[in-house]
Formats: sequence, C-alpha cells, structure tokens
Amino acid sequence: MARTYGVDVSVYQDARLNYPGAQFAIVKLTEGTGYQNPVAYDQITSAKKQGIAPMGYHFATFGANSLAAVSEANCAIAKAKSVGLPKGSALACDWETGDGNKVDGGVNVSASAVLAFMDTVAKAGYKPLLYSGASLLRNNINTKLILAKYPNSLWVAAYPSGNGTKVDIPNFNYFPSMDGVAIWQFTDNWKGMHVDGNVMLIDVTKSNPSAKVAEQVKLPEKMEVTVHPVVKWDVPRVFVVTNKAGATLYDDYDLKKSIGSRPQNSSFIVLDEKNGAIKVGKNQWFDGRAGITKSNPIAYDDYKSGTLKVMLDNTHALDAPKADAGKVYKLVKGAKYKFEGRKGRFLALKDKYKDKTVYVTGNRAFIVL
Repeated sequence: MARTYGVDVSVYQDARLNYPGAQFAIVKLTEGTGYQNPVAYDQITSAKKQGIAPMGYHFATFGANSLAAVSEANCAIAKAKSVGLPKGSALACDWETGDGNKVDGGVNVSASAVLAFMDTVAKAGYKPLLYSGASLLRNNINTKLILAKYPNSLWVAAYPSGNGTKVDIPNFNYFPSMDGVAIWQFTDNWKGMHVDGNVMLIDVTKSNPSAKVAEQVKLPEKMEVTVHPVVKWDVPRVFVVTNKAGATLYDDYDLKKSIGSRPQNSSFIVLDEKNGAIKVGKNQWFDGRAGITKSNPIAYDDYKSGTLKVMLDNTHALDAPKADAGKVYKLVKGAKYKFEGRKGRFLALKDKYKDKTVYVTGNRAFIVL
C-alpha cells in the first residue's frame, strides 16, 4: 500500500464512497465524547465492498488533558467496533484547532495527552496515528515523544497549492519534510472531487485483512534521487542542495535576511526544522524547497544494512569491534562495501573470502545515503 492514494471522509461526504483511484479511506468516526458520524458504518462498509482499505479517525477535543484523552479514545474504539472497522486497522487522533480543542497547553504535556489516546487505541488492537497540520506538529506538540513510542505514525496535512485547488498528484518538491510521516494529506480537492487527497508513504495497512495490493504511485521523474552524500554513522539526517542555482542561506527560519548561498550538491547536517526551513548551523537556515533531506537509518537502528565508503588511507578490516583489534586486510580508499549493521561506532562487514564478520571503524568509512 505504500506510495498509494487515498481519501479521508466525514458526514459531509456521501455514504457510498465513489473516488476512482483511492486505495484507502480514512473515515471520521467520533468527536469528543458526544458526537458520532451517522454515516460511518455505510462508509466503512462501502470501502470494504470496493476492496479499499478502511481506516478511522477521531477529532480530539481533549487538548492537553490525558484523562480526557483516554475517555475520548474509548468512545472512538467503541464506534470503530460498532461500524466494523477491522482490528489492526489504523485509528488516528485528529488533534488540531477547532471545536474547543486547545493546542497551547505545552508541547510535552500535549504530546503526553496524545500518547494516552494512542496507547488506549493500541491496547484495543488498532494501529494509532496522529493527524494534524504541519505547523502544529512542528510547533505545538513534541512529536519526538510520539515517534519514540510509535515510529512512522504521523499523518500530516500540508497543501502546497493552497485550499480549494484541484490537485491530481502530490508535488514532492514541497513535501512537509519531517520525521515519522506515514501519510501526507496534500490537497483538499483531489482530482476536482472536493475530497481530501492523501498519499501513503509508509504502509499502515499490513495487518488490515480488508486491504488489497495496490498499484504504486508514480513519482515525477525530476524527483528521482541521484544525490548520495556520505555521513558518519552517528549523523541522523542531512540536507542536500538540489537546486541548480544553489540555495540561499538565511539568518533565521523566517527566511527574510540572506547571509550567503551554497552550491548545488553541497550537504549539511540537519540541526532543526521549523516552518519548512532547515537549520544547518547557528543562525544558518535554508528554505527546505531548495533541496532534500536524507535520513541515516543506521543512526537509529544498529541492525540496519547499507553501503559504506572508505574515506581515508590505511583503513583496515578488523577482527573485532574495538580499536586495538587485529587487522585482517586493507580496504581500498574510495571503494564501497556492503555492511550488515553496527556495533558501537564499528560497521560490520562480511569477509568475502572466509564468510566471517569483520569490522571497520565508522570514523574512517562513512555511510552512503
């Protein structure tokens, strides 16, 4: 289901779904503790009959109150069961402004409340997601706390073309770059059908028995990633300038005062991100649209495999992951090798001659992204 399109609907859409090309449908079930979508059952049933993966969402009014969040989650779960939403399906918390939901309770307290909702949903056998606009997710809630417990659980709304504009396919040049995005809601007028359009980036339907295998979204050719920077094992993310004319460097995330520029293909460690701007140094920000961000999987997971590039002379494969280990053989500077995980700062290689594991220090051989 990854890289496929879907819609999200509420009582304002027809009970029978009719959106050609949609492979998943996220149906509003409840709001607060007093509202239930009267056509949710029909919309879920319609999705199932068409082979569309059904999911659900709840509009939160609990703000930063964890006790209220649990109560609202239980209401959403009860409705999910009553309308036949299969266990294992995604059930999202729609946390945004409106209908009394307060989003200014503090980034950590708000995140704790959302986690209380998500924990309750998870215990009930559904897959929890968090939905909101890109700005709120960046500024009003600590998504790091959310993602630490529920990786790839964000459903983010960002409309590069503005409200009401007919959009057929998402423009990934304006992707709301942030960690943990599973679904991007990229328009509120998909194909001119006046329904929210979404693209799924991380498959959240794997445990959903109603889902069918869907055709992948074909991305624009200009979005093919050809830039492969190298980073040390402990660098989480980098920003690569892809704009042919280079990228302007600004003194703040408001992108008003220019302090210089950097050429195409130059890369920088990402220190922070705000309102679509990328921080790469003290008082140094890029417009995120001037490049791409690339994540280093090995920085988050010791067991991820990948490719390394030897950057220094006299680099050797070692017989153990420690500085004083014996040297097994010399590695070629500039050459690339496949690695199979990491132990501390040492990357594990398979000895191509003896089929044993050897190690190379991450300070001499960098990860290729």
